[in-house]
Amino acid sequence: MSIEFATVDLTNSDAVNWYKSVVTQNLLVDARAAGWMHDFGESLPFDAVLHSGIDPIEYHNQYPADWA
Repeated sequence: MSIEFATVDLTNSDAVNWYKSVVTQNLLVDARAAGWMHDFGESLPFDAVLHSGIDPIEYHNQYPADWA
């Protein structure tokens, strides 16, 4: 069994800005949420292909800090 998922490439500033706009519009403006559960933001696959070209194994421990 395999699980398919997507994650935001935080080494791509355009992707980061897009995701910030999604969170702002959908959670803060539309839903007026004061907070939300942020599960699996720490998961970066070791075989990811990142915009910056950095090795995902090298970036793996930095990813959750950038995600937060």
